[in-house]
Amino acid sequence: MVDLIYGMGITDIIRDFPAHFNMLSKYMAIKLLKSKPFIYGSADIINVCNLHCSHCYWWKTRRNEKNELSVEDWRKLINETFKKHNVYVVTLVGGEPLMRQDVIKTFCDEMPRRVCVVTNGTYPLPRFDKLYFYWVSLDGTEQIHDSIRGKGSYEKTKKNILDYIKGPSRNGKPAWKDIWITMTINSLNYKTIEDLIAEWKGTINKIGFQFHTPFADNDPLWLPFGEIRNKVIDTIIQLHKKYPEFIMNTEKQLQLMKGTWGGVSTTPVDCPSWAILSVDHKGKTKHPCCIGSSDSKALKPICEKCGVGCYSILVAQGLKN
Repeated sequence: MVDLIYGMGITDIIRDFPAHFNMLSKYMAIKLLKSKPFIYGSADIINVCNLHCSHCYWWKTRRNEKNELSVEDWRKLINETFKKHNVYVVTLVGGEPLMRQDVIKTFCDEMPRRVCVVTNGTYPLPRFDKLYFYWVSLDGTEQIHDSIRGKGSYEKTKKNILDYIKGPSRNGKPAWKDIWITMTINSLNYKTIEDLIAEWKGTINKIGFQFHTPFADNDPLWLPFGEIRNKVIDTIIQLHKKYPEFIMNTEKQLQLMKGTWGGVSTTPVDCPSWAILSVDHKGKTKHPCCIGSSDSKALKPICEKCGVGCYSILVAQGLKN
Protein backbone atom coordinates (compact mmCIF):
# COMPACT_ATOMS: atom_id res chain seq x y z
CA MET A 1 0.00 0.00 0.00
CA VAL A 2 1.35 3.38 -1.00
CA ASP A 3 1.49 5.95 1.80
CA LEU A 4 0.13 9.29 0.61
CA ILE A 5 -0.36 11.42 3.74
CA TYR A 6 1.67 10.84 6.91
CA GLY A 7 1.75 7.07 6.54
CA MET A 8 -1.85 6.70 5.30
CA GLY A 9 -2.86 5.07 2.05
CA ILE A 10 -5.95 5.58 -0.11
CA THR A 11 -8.01 3.12 1.94
CA ASP A 12 -7.14 4.94 5.17
CA ILE A 13 -8.01 8.32 3.70
CA ILE A 14 -11.40 7.15 2.39
CA ARG A 15 -12.26 5.38 5.66
CA ASP A 16 -11.46 8.46 7.75
CA PHE A 17 -12.78 11.02 5.26
CA PRO A 18 -14.72 13.03 7.90
CA ALA A 19 -11.51 13.67 9.87
CA HIS A 20 -9.67 14.80 6.73
CA PHE A 21 -12.60 16.99 5.67
CA ASN A 22 -12.68 18.65 9.09
CA MET A 23 -8.98 19.39 8.92
CA LEU A 24 -9.28 20.83 5.40
CA SER A 25 -12.20 22.99 6.54
CA LYS A 26 -10.13 24.34 9.42
CA TYR A 27 -7.24 25.23 7.13
CA MET A 28 -9.63 27.08 4.83
CA ALA A 29 -11.16 28.94 7.79
CA ILE A 30 -7.68 29.93 8.97
CA LYS A 31 -6.67 31.20 5.55
CA LEU A 32 -9.94 32.91 4.58
CA LEU A 33 -11.47 33.95 7.90
CA LYS A 34 -8.34 34.34 10.05
CA SER A 35 -9.84 31.97 12.61
CA LYS A 36 -7.73 30.04 15.13
CA PRO A 37 -9.20 26.56 15.62
CA PHE A 38 -7.48 23.68 17.36
CA ILE A 39 -6.04 21.37 14.69
CA TYR A 40 -4.09 18.86 16.77
CA GLY A 41 -4.03 17.74 20.38
CA SER A 42 -1.40 16.78 22.94
CA ALA A 43 -1.92 15.15 26.34
CA ASP A 44 0.49 14.37 29.18
CA ILE A 45 -1.34 11.27 30.33
CA ILE A 46 1.01 10.49 33.22
CA ASN A 47 3.16 12.45 35.67
CA VAL A 48 5.81 9.73 36.06
CA CYS A 49 8.74 8.61 33.91
CA ASN A 50 11.20 5.74 34.26
CA LEU A 51 14.04 7.81 32.76
CA HIS A 52 15.50 11.23 33.53
CA CYS A 53 16.81 12.37 30.13
CA SER A 54 19.16 15.33 30.30
CA HIS A 55 17.44 17.29 27.54
CA CYS A 56 13.81 16.66 28.49
CA TYR A 57 11.52 19.67 28.82
CA TRP A 58 9.03 17.73 30.98
CA TRP A 59 11.37 17.57 33.97
CA LYS A 60 11.80 21.34 33.81
CA THR A 61 8.09 22.04 34.27
CA ARG A 62 6.93 18.95 36.18
CA ARG A 63 5.01 19.41 39.42
CA ASN A 64 5.61 16.76 42.08
CA GLU A 65 2.03 15.47 42.14
CA LYS A 66 1.18 11.81 42.58
CA ASN A 67 -2.57 11.89 41.90
CA GLU A 68 -3.56 11.51 38.24
CA LEU A 69 -6.79 11.37 36.29
CA SER A 70 -8.70 8.09 36.19
CA VAL A 71 -9.67 6.36 32.95
CA GLU A 72 -13.19 7.76 33.23
CA ASP A 73 -11.81 11.24 33.91
CA TRP A 74 -9.80 10.98 30.71
CA ARG A 75 -12.79 9.66 28.77
CA LYS A 76 -14.81 12.67 29.86
CA LEU A 77 -11.95 15.03 29.03
CA ILE A 78 -11.52 13.49 25.56
CA ASN A 79 -15.18 14.09 24.75
CA GLU A 80 -15.26 17.60 26.19
CA THR A 81 -12.05 18.80 24.53
CA PHE A 82 -10.42 16.84 21.72
CA LYS A 83 -13.58 15.34 20.22
CA LYS A 84 -15.60 18.50 20.80
CA HIS A 85 -13.06 20.49 18.77
CA ASN A 86 -12.63 17.75 16.13
CA VAL A 87 -8.85 17.69 16.47
CA TYR A 88 -7.21 15.66 13.73
CA VAL A 89 -4.68 13.71 15.80
CA VAL A 90 -3.86 13.57 19.51
CA THR A 91 -0.28 12.86 20.60
CA LEU A 92 0.06 11.12 23.96
CA VAL A 93 3.16 11.98 25.95
CA GLY A 94 4.16 12.05 29.61
CA GLY A 95 6.25 11.20 31.53
CA GLU A 96 6.29 7.81 29.90
CA PRO A 97 2.82 7.09 28.48
CA LEU A 98 3.31 3.31 28.29
CA MET A 99 3.08 3.34 32.08
CA ARG A 100 -0.64 4.19 31.58
CA GLN A 101 -1.74 1.71 28.93
CA ASP A 102 -5.31 1.89 30.22
CA VAL A 103 -5.43 5.57 29.24
CA ILE A 104 -3.88 4.89 25.82
CA LYS A 105 -6.55 2.26 25.13
CA THR A 106 -9.25 4.72 26.17
CA PHE A 107 -7.93 7.34 23.72
CA CYS A 108 -7.76 4.72 20.95
CA ASP A 109 -11.33 3.60 21.65
CA GLU A 110 -12.66 7.15 21.67
CA MET A 111 -10.55 8.40 18.74
CA PRO A 112 -9.69 5.36 16.61
CA ARG A 113 -6.69 5.79 14.29
CA ARG A 114 -6.25 9.37 15.50
CA VAL A 115 -3.82 8.66 18.36
CA CYS A 116 0.00 8.70 18.37
CA VAL A 117 2.10 7.63 21.34
CA VAL A 118 5.48 9.25 22.04
CA THR A 119 7.57 6.77 24.03
CA ASN A 120 11.17 6.21 25.09
CA GLY A 121 10.65 2.61 24.00
CA THR A 122 12.17 1.01 27.08
CA TYR A 123 8.94 -0.89 27.73
CA PRO A 124 7.62 -3.53 25.27
CA LEU A 125 5.35 -1.88 22.70
CA PRO A 126 1.74 -3.13 23.02
CA ARG A 127 -0.32 -3.70 19.90
CA PHE A 128 -3.26 -1.32 20.25
CA ASP A 129 -5.68 -2.17 17.44
CA LYS A 130 -6.85 1.41 16.90
CA LEU A 131 -3.52 3.19 17.33
CA TYR A 132 -2.26 5.46 14.54
CA PHE A 133 1.47 4.91 15.20
CA TYR A 134 4.30 5.05 17.73
CA TRP A 135 6.81 7.90 17.91
CA VAL A 136 9.89 6.25 19.47
CA SER A 137 12.60 8.58 20.77
CA LEU A 138 16.15 7.76 19.69
CA ASP A 139 18.63 10.55 20.29
CA GLY A 140 21.60 9.34 18.29
CA THR A 141 23.55 6.13 18.11
CA GLU A 142 23.88 3.88 21.15
CA GLN A 143 26.72 5.53 23.08
CA ILE A 144 25.40 9.08 22.63
CA HIS A 145 21.79 8.07 23.23
CA ASP A 146 22.78 6.37 26.49
CA SER A 147 24.75 9.41 27.61
CA ILE A 148 21.49 11.40 27.32
CA ARG A 149 18.94 8.83 28.49
CA GLY A 150 20.88 6.42 30.69
CA LYS A 151 23.10 3.38 30.19
CA GLY A 152 21.38 0.46 28.51
CA SER A 153 18.38 2.48 27.33
CA TYR A 154 19.28 2.23 23.63
CA GLU A 155 19.62 -1.55 23.78
CA LYS A 156 16.20 -1.89 25.46
CA THR A 157 14.53 0.41 22.97
CA LYS A 158 16.07 -1.29 19.95
CA LYS A 159 15.02 -4.73 21.20
CA ASN A 160 11.44 -3.58 21.80
CA ILE A 161 11.21 -2.03 18.34
CA LEU A 162 12.55 -5.17 16.64
CA ASP A 163 10.30 -7.43 18.73
CA TYR A 164 7.28 -5.37 17.69
CA ILE A 165 8.26 -5.46 14.03
CA LYS A 166 8.56 -9.25 14.15
CA GLY A 167 4.93 -9.46 15.21
CA PRO A 168 1.85 -9.85 13.00
CA SER A 169 0.47 -7.17 10.75
CA ARG A 170 -2.02 -4.68 12.17
CA ASN A 171 -5.05 -3.41 10.27
CA GLY A 172 -3.70 -4.97 7.09
CA LYS A 173 -0.30 -3.26 7.32
CA PRO A 174 3.08 -4.77 8.26
CA ALA A 175 4.12 -3.96 11.81
CA TRP A 176 7.15 -1.88 10.80
CA LYS A 177 4.81 0.79 9.45
CA ASP A 178 3.71 1.51 13.03
CA ILE A 179 7.18 2.64 14.10
CA TRP A 180 8.38 6.20 13.53
CA ILE A 181 11.55 7.50 15.15
CA THR A 182 11.94 11.02 16.51
CA MET A 183 15.35 12.53 17.23
CA THR A 184 15.83 15.75 19.19
CA ILE A 185 19.09 17.27 17.96
CA ASN A 186 21.37 18.88 20.53
CA SER A 187 25.04 19.75 21.02
CA LEU A 188 25.87 16.16 22.04
CA ASN A 189 24.26 14.14 19.26
CA TYR A 190 24.27 16.22 16.05
CA LYS A 191 27.20 14.25 14.61
CA THR A 192 25.28 10.96 14.78
CA ILE A 193 22.38 11.84 12.47
CA GLU A 194 23.67 10.06 9.37
CA ASP A 195 24.66 6.97 11.34
CA LEU A 196 21.21 6.79 12.94
CA ILE A 197 19.55 7.03 9.54
CA ALA A 198 21.84 4.33 8.14
CA GLU A 199 21.00 2.01 11.04
CA TRP A 200 17.22 2.31 10.83
CA LYS A 201 16.40 2.99 7.18
CA GLY A 202 14.68 -0.07 5.77
CA THR A 203 13.68 -1.27 9.24
CA ILE A 204 11.12 1.27 10.44
CA ASN A 205 8.66 3.54 8.65
CA LYS A 206 9.88 7.12 9.08
CA ILE A 207 12.20 9.39 11.02
CA GLY A 208 11.63 12.99 12.04
CA PHE A 209 14.01 15.59 13.45
CA GLN A 210 13.59 18.55 15.74
CA PHE A 211 16.00 20.63 17.81
CA HIS A 212 16.41 20.93 21.55
CA THR A 213 14.60 23.99 22.91
CA PRO A 214 16.27 25.66 25.91
CA PHE A 215 14.51 27.03 28.98
CA ALA A 216 17.58 29.08 29.96
CA ASP A 217 20.06 31.12 27.90
CA ASN A 218 23.06 29.17 29.18
CA ASP A 219 21.73 25.70 28.28
CA PRO A 220 24.79 23.76 27.00
CA LEU A 221 22.61 21.31 25.07
CA TRP A 222 21.22 23.97 22.74
CA LEU A 223 22.89 23.92 19.32
CA PRO A 224 23.36 27.64 18.59
CA PHE A 225 22.34 29.32 15.37
CA GLY A 226 25.33 29.59 13.08
CA GLU A 227 27.69 27.59 10.90
CA ILE A 228 27.50 24.21 12.65
CA ARG A 229 23.72 24.23 12.91
CA ASN A 230 23.37 25.33 9.28
CA LYS A 231 25.60 22.47 8.13
CA VAL A 232 23.53 19.99 10.15
CA ILE A 233 20.32 21.28 8.57
CA ASP A 234 21.78 21.27 5.06
CA THR A 235 22.85 17.66 5.60
CA ILE A 236 19.32 16.65 6.65
CA ILE A 237 17.89 18.47 3.62
CA GLN A 238 20.18 16.52 1.30
CA LEU A 239 19.27 13.27 3.06
CA HIS A 240 15.59 14.13 2.70
CA LYS A 241 16.06 14.55 -1.04
CA LYS A 242 17.74 11.15 -1.12
CA TYR A 243 15.18 9.43 1.13
CA PRO A 244 11.94 11.47 0.75
CA GLU A 245 9.71 8.62 1.96
CA PHE A 246 11.82 8.01 5.06
CA ILE A 247 12.72 11.48 6.36
CA MET A 248 9.47 13.30 7.05
CA ASN A 249 10.77 16.86 7.57
CA THR A 250 10.19 19.22 4.68
CA GLU A 251 12.96 21.46 3.35
CA LYS A 252 10.96 24.58 4.17
CA GLN A 253 10.55 23.48 7.77
CA LEU A 254 14.24 22.68 8.13
CA GLN A 255 15.28 26.03 6.66
CA LEU A 256 13.19 27.75 9.35
CA MET A 257 15.31 26.03 11.99
CA LYS A 258 18.40 27.98 10.91
CA GLY A 259 17.21 31.03 12.81
CA THR A 260 14.53 32.52 15.01
CA TRP A 261 11.09 31.70 13.68
CA GLY A 262 8.77 31.22 16.68
CA GLY A 263 8.75 34.27 18.89
CA VAL A 264 10.56 36.74 21.10
CA SER A 265 11.95 35.67 24.45
CA THR A 266 9.27 33.38 25.95
CA THR A 267 6.40 34.85 23.93
CA PRO A 268 5.10 33.21 20.72
CA VAL A 269 4.88 35.69 17.85
CA ASP A 270 4.78 33.89 14.50
CA CYS A 271 4.32 30.47 16.12
CA PRO A 272 0.70 29.23 15.83
CA SER A 273 0.73 27.86 19.37
CA TRP A 274 -3.08 28.08 19.33
CA ALA A 275 -3.25 25.26 16.77
CA ILE A 276 -2.42 22.49 19.27
CA LEU A 277 -4.71 21.90 22.24
CA SER A 278 -2.26 20.79 24.94
CA VAL A 279 -3.23 19.50 28.39
CA ASP A 280 -1.21 18.18 31.31
CA HIS A 281 -1.78 15.11 33.49
CA LYS A 282 -4.59 16.91 35.33
CA GLY A 283 -6.33 17.97 32.14
CA LYS A 284 -5.29 21.61 32.52
CA THR A 285 -4.28 23.64 29.48
CA LYS A 286 -0.54 24.17 29.02
CA HIS A 287 1.00 27.51 28.06
CA PRO A 288 2.51 28.84 25.88
CA CYS A 289 2.66 25.54 24.00
CA CYS A 290 2.88 21.77 24.34
CA ILE A 291 6.29 21.93 26.07
CA GLY A 292 5.08 24.55 28.51
CA SER A 293 3.05 24.13 31.69
CA SER A 294 -0.36 24.91 33.14
CA ASP A 295 1.47 26.51 36.06
CA SER A 296 1.94 30.21 35.36
CA LYS A 297 4.99 30.26 37.65
CA ALA A 298 6.80 27.41 35.87
CA LEU A 299 9.82 27.86 33.63
CA LYS A 300 8.93 28.71 30.04
CA PRO A 301 10.62 27.61 26.81
CA ILE A 302 12.59 30.30 25.00
CA CYS A 303 10.46 30.84 21.88
CA GLU A 304 13.16 32.64 19.91
CA LYS A 305 15.35 29.53 20.21
CA CYS A 306 12.54 27.04 19.58
CA GLY A 307 13.28 23.82 17.79
CA VAL A 308 9.94 22.02 18.28
CA GLY A 309 8.97 20.20 15.10
CA CYS A 310 5.17 20.20 15.36
CA TYR A 311 4.93 24.00 15.39
CA SER A 312 7.64 24.69 12.83
CA ILE A 313 5.94 22.39 10.33
CA LEU A 314 2.74 24.44 10.74
CA VAL A 315 4.64 27.68 10.09
CA ALA A 316 6.22 26.07 7.03
CA GLN A 317 2.67 25.28 5.82
CA GLY A 318 1.79 28.97 6.05
CA LEU A 319 0.11 29.04 9.48
CA LYS A 320 1.16 31.89 11.75
CA ASN A 321 -0.06 33.53 14.93
